[in-house]
Order: sequence, then C-alpha cells, then structure tokens
Amino acid sequence: MARRASSESRHDQNLAASWQELLDSAVRLDWECRTGEALEVAETAYEAALEAGDVAGALRVSHRLALIHFNKETLAEGLKICLRAETWLRYCQDQAAVISLQSVHGGILVALGDLETGFGLLTDCQKRTKSCPDPLANWRARTAYAVALFDSNDFDRAAEAAAESLNYAETSGLAKGSVLIARSIASRMAARALGEHRLARREIDALLLARTEEQLHSILIEAQAEKLSYEIAECHCYLGLLAWTRGEDALAAGRYVAAIAASRVAQDEVLEAETSYWYAYLLAGQGAFDEAQSLLAGIEALEQVLAVPRIKLRHFDMRFRIAEMAGDWRAAFDHHRIYHELVVEDYRRLASARAYTMKLSLDLETMRRKEDSARLERERLLEENLRLAAEQREAVLASRTDPLTGLGNRRELQLKCREWAQSGVTHAALMLCDIDHFKRINDVFSHSIGDIVLSRLAGLLGDAGAEGGLAIRMGGEEFLLLLPDTRAVDAFATAERLRLRVQDHDWSEVAPNLDVTCSIGLADWSLAESLEAALPVADANLYAAKNAGRNRCVAPAT
Repeated sequence: MARRASSESRHDQNLAASWQELLDSAVRLDWECRTGEALEVAETAYEAALEAGDVAGALRVSHRLALIHFNKETLAEGLKICLRAETWLRYCQDQAAVISLQSVHGGILVALGDLETGFGLLTDCQKRTKSCPDPLANWRARTAYAVALFDSNDFDRAAEAAAESLNYAETSGLAKGSVLIARSIASRMAARALGEHRLARREIDALLLARTEEQLHSILIEAQAEKLSYEIAECHCYLGLLAWTRGEDALAAGRYVAAIAASRVAQDEVLEAETSYWYAYLLAGQGAFDEAQSLLAGIEALEQVLAVPRIKLRHFDMRFRIAEMAGDWRAAFDHHRIYHELVVEDYRRLASARAYTMKLSLDLETMRRKEDSARLERERLLEENLRLAAEQREAVLASRTDPLTGLGNRRELQLKCREWAQSGVTHAALMLCDIDHFKRINDVFSHSIGDIVLSRLAGLLGDAGAEGGLAIRMGGEEFLLLLPDTRAVDAFATAERLRLRVQDHDWSEVAPNLDVTCSIGLADWSLAESLEAALPVADANLYAAKNAGRNRCVAPAT
C-alpha cells in the first residue's frame, strides 16, 4: 500500500493557506515518513476545507487521514475519520472524492474483520467507477479491493486484483508516483501469494515468479535512485521471499538482512516484523532454530507492533510453526495455546468493533436527523423572512404608490425631492396636468370608464417623464410631472408633446365617442424653497389654460 506519509508541523503552516496546499504538504511529508506531522497538517487541511465550505475537499483530506492511519495499523482511528467524514457524503457531488473515501473506509472495515460491510463498500466503489472520469479515484477503488482481499488472506485473488489495478494505473495516465505504488503493491501481493504456495507445498507459477522478480528489481532501482527507504526495504523483503520460494536460501537471507536494515532506516517496524517472520522461517528450515527464535524475540521487543492484533496473531502462529519444526513440542503447545486465546480474543475484539461501528453509525444517523430538522427549521425561517421582506416591500411600495394608476403619490414626491436635493439637483420644472371635463366623463361614461381614463393618462405621463423625471398623481384627475435640472420654458415642448399625445390617443378603445384632452400649467421650482411655494404658480397657469379654452399648456411669463 502507499506508505507512511508526512508534512510540516501545524505551527509552521499558514492557516490561511488553502486546504489543497495543506493536503499536498501532508502527502509530501507522508512520503518522507514523518507520519505524526502528516496527520497534524492533514487535520488542518480538513478544517480549512470545512471553513471554505468545500465538502469534496473535506472528503479528499479525510481519505488521506484514514489512509495514513491504515498504513500505521491504527485502524480504530482511521475508522473514526471515515465515520466523521460520512456526514458530508450526502452533500458531495464529486464522485471521485466519494470513491476515494469509501474505498479506504471499506479497506479498514475488512482489516477490522467486518468483511461483509467492508466488501459491500468496496463493491459499491467499483460500481461508481463506471460513471467516474477521475482515473486516480478509480485506481484507488481497484487497489483498495486488492488490499482487502490480501487482508482477508485470499492471497491468490489479491494478486490477480492487484495485477488488474496495476494494468489500469499504467494505461490510464496516472502520475509516476501512483504507478510506482501500483507496481509495488502488485509485486508484493504476487510475491506473498507465491510464498504461501511454497508454505502449502503447492505448485509454483514459474512465469509469475520471474515476472514479479523483474518488477521488484525495477522498483528497487527507482527507489534507490530516489532514496525511498520504505520501498527499498519492501523490495528486498519480497525479493528475498521469491528467492526462498525458488529454493535459493542464501540469496533470500541476504535480501532479508538488507530489508531489515532498510526498515529500520524507514522507521517502519511493521515491515521489519514482516521480513523477520519470513527470515525466521527460512532459518528454522535450515535448522538454525536459535537464530530464528532470536529474531522472533526481537519482534516481541517491538511492543507497538505486537499491539496490532493481526500481527500479534501471526507472531504466535509463527512461533508455533518454528517450535514444531524444532521438535520442541512443549513450546509449540504453549505458543499454540496463546495463538488460540488470541483468536478468541480477536473475535471478541471484532464483535466489539462492529458494535462500536454500529453505535457510531446510530449516533451519526441521530446527528443527521437533528441536522435535517435544523435545516428544515432554517428553511422555514428563511421562507418566513422572505415573506415578511416581500410584505414589507409591498407595504413600502403601497405607502409611496397610487393604487389605481401605479404612479407615485405625495409621499413618493417628498422622498424623491429629498433625494434630488441630496444629490445636488438645484431646480426642476413642474408640469401640473388636469383632465378636461373629467366630471362629465364620469357622469356620461361611468366611473369605471373614468378610472380607465386616469390609468391611461398615467401611462402617457409616465412615458413623458421616463428620462429621470417623476410623475405622480396629486389626487382626483390632477397629475404632476417634475423634470429635474430643467427650466419651465425648456419643458414647454415636453408639455406640448404630452398634451398632443393625450388628444391624439385612441380613446374609442376605452368607450365609443370618448374624447379626452388635458390642460397643463408649468412653473419653475428652486429646491432651496419648499415645493408648496412653486405649486401655486403651476396651479395658476393651469387655471389660465382652463380659462383660455382648455386643451392647452401655459408656462410662466419670461
């Protein structure tokens, strides 16, 4: 699998950096085997992704965190990471991020012994890859499945699945580092399968052995060139296993010694233990039982390694095998008894892990329900706020608008004049417009027709004042049009155009034989004075227009 990772300390990181930059740093230092720092920086990246609201980012960082724990054999911690990240799966549309997280989640569950749930997740990931365009995520799903088979001791199928994963990695354009990992995994699994065949005295596939050995030699050359201590140790270990499988014990021993030395450089005690088991078996086969026991005793000193249940199981199984080979039946019995107790304890542990997983899942479901309830309440409050805001806007609009014509009213007039004054407007032209003989229109054609006439005139008036002007209904059949930064004498042409539009409008559409005209009085208004000071002038000119026969405009004398 990919290795023990690393990263600069959280204290050295700029917390304002993006989650991707932090994640890249964690991955880089993971390759440098600075695992503790990698975990710290990856946690910071997770927080940064959440702070940025990037759910896919939170899942991608969680994948790396869980993978580091998986490689460290701290499976319970890895499981916590996966269950924490499950909260965000429902919000994520990024298939690649989902596949990456669920593949490591399934792998951890299988390693913990929950094969049904774990392989269920991994199978689901395989299905998702059919619609996912991201080759890296798809490769991760394939690799996780192969590793899960390996962890369930199905070594032959694991080797086949890893070979398929490698083929995918090499043909889908993955980065050099990912292809190197794929080759390493495929070679390791093939070597282990071949070694298990030798242990079981089964037929050895010579072609597979030669191909795997060639692959490991190639990886070793690259690892030595780039000084990748973990890969160097792994290659030596499995090259030794292949040599032992082929019956070349001396060559195998040399490889094992080199692998143990490189494992110590990489500070990887799990790989050191793995190599030591194979080396001890080789020594026992040669009759060097004291040396074999000495190697196993060295592993027992690695307390952190033997704290991993599946390694501890393998340790006492190996002790039993070697004692049996030595003919030390008492020791063989003692080691087998411990092995049996560990198997029983492991079943209990796995049952406890499953129960713990179920509890976390139930807790997570409870949190989801609470979250859904809170979300629904937030949506209800948002809808209520939007409704109240709409009502408030409508109320404000109603307070400033004439309901019949849709023009502004006197309140709108006051507010608009205040805005103009604040924006530097110093004067305006007033056009006071009154419908001629409006009472007769109401009496002859009805009040409903009169309302239509008012609305039609409001539309004509609004069009006339569209360019920055303000049209309002003063009351009854009287309207006011204000043109800012305009003199009354200059507004006279606008008033005339408006009067003619009213006169020439097709009023017969409203009612047969209906004719409508209007009279307009103009005035100048200095905004330094109150509007009421200018309105009497416009009103006087309006009455002058009425007295002169109506259907005309009158401006102030120049």
